[in-house]
Amino acid sequence: MASEKACCTIPPVVSNYQAIGELETFGDLPVYRVGEKSEKVIMVIYDVFGLHNNTKQFCDVLSKHSGKQVIMPDFFRGKVLTEADLGDRAAIMEWIGRVGNFEVISPQVEQVKDKLTSEGVTSMSVVGFCWGAKIAIQLSGNDSYYKSTCLIHPSRLEVKDAEAALAPLLMITSIEEANLSEFMDVLYKKPFGDKCKHVHFDDVHHGFAAARGNWEEALHTLPCLK
Repeated sequence: MASEKACCTIPPVVSNYQAIGELETFGDLPVYRVGEKSEKVIMVIYDVFGLHNNTKQFCDVLSKHSGKQVIMPDFFRGKVLTEADLGDRAAIMEWIGRVGNFEVISPQVEQVKDKLTSEGVTSMSVVGFCWGAKIAIQLSGNDSYYKSTCLIHPSRLEVKDAEAALAPLLMITSIEEANLSEFMDVLYKKPFGDKCKHVHFDDVHHGFAAARGNWEEALHTLPCLK
C-alpha cells in the first residue's frame, strides 16, 4: 500500500546534526533515549537506515514538543541498509523479511517494555517510519499497552492491520504513498474512530521526516514540526 519503488530507491541524506539524547543499552539492545523519565513514553521505530542523525533529530524535537521521554531502539544493531544497497528491490525485501519481521522484532520490543515498566512506565505510544510503521500498527493489534500509534510515510500496510488495531492512529503520508482510504475507513468505524486522523502532504517525498529528509530545508522541516 506504499510506493515500494520510492522505499527502495530514495537514499538517506548526510546530516551533521548533534543529537542531544544518549545511547543506552536495555540488556543487549542499544536504545537512543532523550527527555526526562516519565510514566508515558513514546517509542520511535526507525526506517531501514537505522539510528540516522535525522531520525534522532526527530526524536529530540518530539520529546521537546510533547514533554515526554522518547526512545528509539536499534533493532538492527547497526547493520542497516546503505545507499549502495538501494535499487535491488528483491534483495531489500528479502533483508526486511529476514531481520525486520514482527516475529524477530516483537521479542526485542518486549525487552524494551520490561525495562521501561521496571522504571515506572505505564504505557507507550509508538511512531513508525516506513518499515517501522508496519511494526507499530502490528504492536497496536497485539497489546493494549500501546495507547496510540503514528504511522509516517508507511510501507507494507495491509487492511488487516487496521482491522486488528486496538488504539487510535495518526497517519501521515507523502505524495508517494498509495491511496489509504480503505485502510482509514476501517479505523474510522472502530470505537476510537473519532480519534483517528489522516494528514497528507503532497509536496514532500517518501521519507521526508526521517533519514531521507533534509531538515535544513523548510519544505521538509515544517511538515515534521506540524
